[in-house]
Amino acid sequence: MEQERVFTVHIGETDIFEWTQGIGKSILMPILLKVCEEVIYDNLEEKVAAKIQFSLKGKPKIYDFVVKFDGIEDTLEKIMGWALDEEEYEMCQSVKYLQDYLTDLKETLYDKQKTGVDWQ
Repeated sequence: MEQERVFTVHIGETDIFEWTQGIGKSILMPILLKVCEEVIYDNLEEKVAAKIQFSLKGKPKIYDFVVKFDGIEDTLEKIMGWALDEEEYEMCQSVKYLQDYLTDLKETLYDKQKTGVDWQ
């Protein structure tokens, strides 16, 4: 089985917080959206979206951006906020579709639990 590749960026001595809040945001947000789709549609608990490699006090460090199903609504809200600010309306549409899909999924699950219908 082939190991799946994860987006990796090397930012050197650049402060990771500054990078993720600045230029890195426009790189990370589309990747996070793609991974949100994969987590939702492939029914995953979590998936690593990106690895940021940097140096802190001369020592190499790696920070993983992980999308978790448990917190995916918050992730989608953050992506939506960024997309609106940047006028990335196609991304807004994709985020809205995923949010609606999650709402429908929750309602379906609730209805199944309420009626006692077994999913299998």
